[in-house]
Amino acid sequence: MANRLCINSKSTLKILPFSLLTMEGDENIQASKGKNVESFACLEASRKKNKKIENKRRFSDEQIRSLECIFETESKLEPRKKMQLARDLGLQPRQVAIWFQNRRARWKSKRIEQEYRKLKDEYDNLASRFESLKKEKESLQVEVSFWLF
Repeated sequence: MANRLCINSKSTLKILPFSLLTMEGDENIQASKGKNVESFACLEASRKKNKKIENKRRFSDEQIRSLECIFETESKLEPRKKMQLARDLGLQPRQVAIWFQNRRARWKSKRIEQEYRKLKDEYDNLASRFESLKKEKESLQVEVSFWLF
């Protein structure tokens, strides 16, 4: 018989047979085989996600300074260097790898923003120059038509 998750009023999960789901207290819920009780599993997934956020560790200022300093010289690390750096900073090699990956992404985004601003400035200058040339052309056409007639 298949098992399903059931949550009681104290927000703990119990694995119960599929045919009978109970909640502590006065209420008993009978679930037929066709009933969907996956919403209970969603609650548990939400709790796990919140717990991961709570457990998320930040880097110390010293660790970030060291990582930034190394990133300035090389944006990608060889596996041996990554292992050594992780040991020196008291981090997991995976943390170092992810930090470098995220830092490369931020660097790329900043570079793209700078390039966009530069291109936009150039475009604005060209558009302005185009408008002034257009006005100059119109005034010259008026002047030429005056001399022709």
